Amino acid sequence: MEERMAALASEAPADCALEVLGEIVIIRRDPAGTLDAAVIEEFVPPGVAAPLHRHGREDEISYVIEGTFRIWRGDEVLDIGPGGVALLPRHQVHSFKNIGTAPGRLLTVILPAGFERFFKVVAERGLGDENLDEIATVAAGEFGLEILGPPPA
Repeated sequence: MEERMAALASEAPADCALEVLGEIVIIRRDPAGTLDAAVIEEFVPPGVAAPLHRHGREDEISYVIEGTFRIWRGDEVLDIGPGGVALLPRHQVHSFKNIGTAPGRLLTVILPAGFERFFKVVAERGLGDENLDEIATVAAGEFGLEILGPPPA
């Protein structure tokens, strides 16, 4: 995974590549600094999922570049492949999982910007799936994010 991160980071040296919760997250930069949104690219191995969570401040739009993802959005369960888009509005419980057999890629826009710092904090502190309680504390206290537990089965 480290070799892949180095290669990805070298493709766009102004961007920031991080390993977070089993996936590689690349925070894409706005060179002009005028975009009030964060754009992240996620490289998600098969079977990897985000914890079930709810944003208090941000909306997300996820676009599937490669792979097949199951997205839980409120009471809905969506299976989407390349070219599929999911809107994940603030205050709505959601999660995703790569349900394919190969690594998948998501491009996620987070509105407004600011939440992308969450990925940096988790990576800098070396927090992983085994630290979900600590991640939940950081998420709630610093980012207005409520982590509700593991993704649905």
